[in-house]
Amino acid sequence: MEMRSSVFPAIAKWLSPLVALSMLGCPKQELAPLGPCTVSAVSERVDQSGISNVDLLFVIDNSGSMASEQKKLAEKLPDLVRVLTLGDRYPDLPKGEVPAGVDPSTREFTAVKALHLGVVSTNAGGIDDFPNNQQAAVLSCAGEGDDGLLQFDTTIAQDGVVAESASEFEGYAKGDQVLDPRPECDIPGLQKYQEFEAGGDVNATSEAFSCTSTLGVRGCPFEQQLESMWKALAPSKGVPANDPLYKFINGSKGQGDRGNEGFLREDAILAVIIVSDEEDCSVTDEGKTLFQLGSGGDDPYGVLPVNLNLRCGQFADVQELVQPVERYIDGLKSLKPDNPDRIIYAAIVGVPEDAIADKEPIESILLRPDMEFMENPNQRGYPMTSCISAAGDKAYPPSRMLRVAQGFPDSSVISSICADDYSPALNTLIEKIASKLKGNCLPRQLTPGDNGLVNCEVFELLPDGVDDCDSAQGLTGKPIERNLLESGKNVKRLACKMDQLAVTGGENVADGAGWYYDNFSMAVKMDCTNAGEQQRIAFKFANGTDLPPGAGATFECFQPVARIDADAKGFDAVNTRCATAGEATDSICSEKQGPDNYKLFCQPDSLTCQISCENNPDCPPGWVCSAPLAAGADDVKYCQLPTCPQDGAGGGAAAAADDT
Repeated sequence: MEMRSSVFPAIAKWLSPLVALSMLGCPKQELAPLGPCTVSAVSERVDQSGISNVDLLFVIDNSGSMASEQKKLAEKLPDLVRVLTLGDRYPDLPKGEVPAGVDPSTREFTAVKALHLGVVSTNAGGIDDFPNNQQAAVLSCAGEGDDGLLQFDTTIAQDGVVAESASEFEGYAKGDQVLDPRPECDIPGLQKYQEFEAGGDVNATSEAFSCTSTLGVRGCPFEQQLESMWKALAPSKGVPANDPLYKFINGSKGQGDRGNEGFLREDAILAVIIVSDEEDCSVTDEGKTLFQLGSGGDDPYGVLPVNLNLRCGQFADVQELVQPVERYIDGLKSLKPDNPDRIIYAAIVGVPEDAIADKEPIESILLRPDMEFMENPNQRGYPMTSCISAAGDKAYPPSRMLRVAQGFPDSSVISSICADDYSPALNTLIEKIASKLKGNCLPRQLTPGDNGLVNCEVFELLPDGVDDCDSAQGLTGKPIERNLLESGKNVKRLACKMDQLAVTGGENVADGAGWYYDNFSMAVKMDCTNAGEQQRIAFKFANGTDLPPGAGATFECFQPVARIDADAKGFDAVNTRCATAGEATDSICSEKQGPDNYKLFCQPDSLTCQISCENNPDCPPGWVCSAPLAAGADDVKYCQLPTCPQDGAGGGAAAAADDT
């Protein structure tokens, strides 16, 4: 690998190679002070606009009681897509306007640059034997059902659904229109999932997604919401052969890298949303007995005399019949082992509306009497309802789906399916997604030199099949091989160093292609809203293009940094900036004297506060009093860890880079 050049002053050679790049692959990593070496290091993966890709999977109940709920959902999905892709919470209001009482600064957020939209039904199969004359809905449960495959046929949405008998759908007479036909859903050429890219037709994408979400109401009446969700995303290749996490009913496999390949992306936020009015009944192979339709016969669990609607609630604690909820928590987290914070779990289910309005925690909701699964004495064979909509639509306690939400305490959204309007539910989901969308925000400020550059480097990770560095895109030299951690695995990628563009006058970016340190633009103020994080790495490419698909980049800094906490004292103030070039000022460091009584001085080569010392007892535990940082540093000794490479001892930036 080539040596680090002008952007790396001599200070970089005191870096410990192992520490410097140990954080490679983290999506957002705190700049960690390497105290004794007087520098701080960061290494992270970035892209053109930070975390701006989202994979959105809806798991929609298509059983006979879901007509009203599917209508309400389909009406609001276009708004969801528009808001996410525009980065505007109020896209129908004139620019600058917000509803009364809303802070105008909260209207906009980082827009989703690339959005994947998928739909899967709750039909995961499970019925092996059928008595004669079963209705089509039950027959659809044969084998693996819809098998976790993404659904994109809009025939049902186009034609609507008409009741064929008075008993087919509760509340409908024969000939009633259960789902109205939607001629606009005659959309040719739809793929298994809908895809939006920045600059595309958001209205066409949102309309197509709304149409694919109308799955109809003649689906399997034995809902396996959680199993359908996991099977749609679970990989089938490269997984342990005997790991039960990747085993499905009848020996089938996950569809994440088979039938649904391409939907799930490593660099995207994953949001799954379950929409159902009943409890999850995800069964094991042994648990298929819960779906037996006959009567009589030997049955060790005694389920056959029990109405089908009660079986899953009654036997939810029997491990061999239903899958443990931990399966779905572990499964989702396994998809992003390095970035579990990029997973959002949402459920629009049978939760009492007042529990949502009062913002009750999940633990409290699960203890409510109306969330207890029990038989309704006034409707034998059916459970007690947990909520009823204004239109009379009933829903039942969804305890298992709430317990999965408990596995994502900071990234879950629970809403009531009994609400008349799903806008609040989807708005809450938008807020959760928006909170995770970021530009390339940095957790600490960097200190540009007099030349307008920061002591950092960016390497573009080349897409598969590309093996040269395009100078028109600001890339220099020849490709080098980097070892990266992706999805918990070490992989090799070719990378090219990217030119850094100087920023002068506070906000004037030099001509050319490459990257620059942005702490001044309006975009960084909008995208990086957390205190102390209003700085980022920005890109400037020829003809306004972005990083090519499949590329990405790594950002690496080896330099002193300014801390967010300007009031740091004593040991916590080590490595904080104390002057500009040629103006080292001990008074700045002396003012940072803390109760630990460490004596700080401004080191003129690094321009950072360091602990001066005469002997080892003057230093923090485990540190030693070492020679000056460099010749001519007024012979002031400072505290170091003995593991830190000394001047002239080798190592340094080049060695650190070779260890990536």
